[in-house]
Amino acid sequence: MPGKRFKRLLGAALLGSALLAGVQAFAATLVVGDQSFNNRTVMEAAGVLADLPYTLEWKQFTAGSPVAEALNTGSLDVGLLGDAPPLFLGALGAPIKVIGVSTQNLDGVAILVRKDSPIRSLADLRGRSAAIWKGSWSQQLLFTALERTGVSPDEVQLRYLGALDASHALEGGAVDVIATWEPYVTQQVRNGARILTTAEGLIPAQSFVVATDKAIADKRELLGDFLRRLQQAREWVRQDPANSEKYADTWAELTRAERDIARRWFSGAAIRVRPIDDQTVAEAQKTVDFFSRIGLIKGYPAGSLFDASFNRYLQSPPAQAAR
Repeated sequence: MPGKRFKRLLGAALLGSALLAGVQAFAATLVVGDQSFNNRTVMEAAGVLADLPYTLEWKQFTAGSPVAEALNTGSLDVGLLGDAPPLFLGALGAPIKVIGVSTQNLDGVAILVRKDSPIRSLADLRGRSAAIWKGSWSQQLLFTALERTGVSPDEVQLRYLGALDASHALEGGAVDVIATWEPYVTQQVRNGARILTTAEGLIPAQSFVVATDKAIADKRELLGDFLRRLQQAREWVRQDPANSEKYADTWAELTRAERDIARRWFSGAAIRVRPIDDQTVAEAQKTVDFFSRIGLIKGYPAGSLFDASFNRYLQSPPAQAAR
């Protein structure tokens, strides 16, 4: 009898310890790197944070590169950013992993010229000036589009400008063409700019949910729960145009952006958070290979940067929705 009682007590103690560990985990804080309040706004608008059993500490950035830097230094647990910065870190062996992927309508990444420009095709860019941001979608898109047209990037006068400065440069006539992303594409088109080409069929333009190795070891359940809620919020936007408008209006008010631009952008963005699959890794490899070929990083197997174990927290998209 004493032996059986000891086993029961031991079992109860182990169960109590497991429950306590779970409670402590969900009493923790997850430090999240966001860009311009985009993901925070959609999650709050969708109401998916109402019953959050842990604390989210949001840190806002204006671009993906500083998010990647903060991840690399351990200032964040998880960050949301475009594919290039984390893939660059992967080439350096940084202690991070991609735990989820976000895709969008690729019309939101484009090469544009002014409405009165004589440029009518990519072939017309020989001898012209272009604004891009090095190590980003814009560089990858412009170089890939030019090469497919038979134009060498060396035949174009390149200026390395951030997205906002590039937009101003195009409007002021300082450059002939820009390769950029949202919300600048929508803003420029509304002002009359013409799209020469979009990213469709040219580059993947994926975005990643990236966690540090330490956070994966210490806060796995929090990361998984955050991923699940983020996916729910993005699907909420897709369910009803009224939801998209609510999200856009909230974001515009918070960032002091124009509501009309935000509404147009979000209504067509079709952003989805998805599990990691073979296509995700294959497209990431294309991006690694591109930047390796132009000498910005060393080549490596992109699959080493991905942790697909978090797929269990995410719903797979319907087959017809896959890109």
